[in-house]
Amino acid sequence: MNLSRCIYINYAVEVENLNFSYNSGFKIQNISFKLEEKVICGLTGNNGSGKTTLLRLLVGLLKPQTGKVKIFNNTLTRDKQELWEIRKSIGFLFQNPDNQLFAPTIEEDISFGARNLKLDEKEVKRRVDWALEAVQLSEFKNYSPFNLSWGQRKRAALAGLLAMKPRLLILDEPFANLDFKSIYNHLKILENLRKENGITILFTSHNLFFIEHWAKKMLMLENGRIIFGGAPRKGLGNSNVKQLLGSYDDILLLIKKYY
Repeated sequence: MNLSRCIYINYAVEVENLNFSYNSGFKIQNISFKLEEKVICGLTGNNGSGKTTLLRLLVGLLKPQTGKVKIFNNTLTRDKQELWEIRKSIGFLFQNPDNQLFAPTIEEDISFGARNLKLDEKEVKRRVDWALEAVQLSEFKNYSPFNLSWGQRKRAALAGLLAMKPRLLILDEPFANLDFKSIYNHLKILENLRKENGITILFTSHNLFFIEHWAKKMLMLENGRIIFGGAPRKGLGNSNVKQLLGSYDDILLLIKKYY
């Protein structure tokens, strides 16, 4: 074997035979996939397919019945200290920013995670100022998060993650309920961070525009199972995927039918 031709791939996320079930009966079933470092991966599927549940399993908020999750080659465990060490490399953005923001001011909220890293106050301040600048909220640092717009609260929640300098961002519907200008600003922030810091991004979305045009890899869930993993254009061209998800073309044809 010519070892000079061997390519070693670094993975941000490795999932092997993951199984989980709620008392309601819904199950995550035998999920396996790998996500290379510095890649943008879009996770899609219809409502109730298991997207948010899978994300919560990846960050250790839920415990799988069987299977394994590795983050940067470190296996998630139930040991609190080991789990905390792994979580330092992950930034998890909730779909609803109000589930993430809690402090009296934006500045205090963003500093919370950085302080939990046991950084000195000078470094905490440096990171908070940088994160505020990155999400274009410096002038609002003394505002209550709940006096900001939805889009601004989304950015404030993201800033709290950025101050911790994660290597992996896991974003649950990051563009939901945002106007076009806010979407543009969010994408610009995330792309700048990815290029400057080499972060990996895993995001969920119902909007196939982001799956097709932003993601470099696509995963699709249906009834707790991955039914497609690969290049977005190939996935969105798959007849089974199109039948399950629908398409813009279907909606356009329907509109034209009545107008």
